[in-house]
Amino acid sequence: MSFEKELNFLKENENQDNLINNKIRSSVPEINSLKESYPNLPNDFFEYLLEVGSGNIMESQFKVMKDLFDFNDLGLEDIYDLSDNIKLFGDNYSGDFAGFDILCNKDEVIEFWHDSNELHYTGKTFREYIREKMLME
Repeated sequence: MSFEKELNFLKENENQDNLINNKIRSSVPEINSLKESYPNLPNDFFEYLLEVGSGNIMESQFKVMKDLFDFNDLGLEDIYDLSDNIKLFGDNYSGDFAGFDILCNKDEVIEFWHDSNELHYTGKTFREYIREKMLME
């Protein structure tokens, strides 16, 4: 299991009785479909969805979605300008989003900062980024 440390951390540090922390693991067919649509995404992202699942982290510290999305999906395309090659996987509940450049075969998370309408290249892999959002690091 690739995300065993992260799962153990969440079991020890998340309130398991709070339904807001429930996660939904993706199925293998769902992951295969996602891989087919977005072959350049990092394997850690797929493994995370299989092992940990989509949903809130640490009482809404961050939310990982099971499907990639963009501002058209949210109805925000008239407010924010985002290149078509940027697809998002989560948000911080403060208006900022995280995602990937789907044209690059690079495991680097990109953030979209809503207040400045700018992309921020984090220099972090998906695993590093998600561990930070779990408050592990």
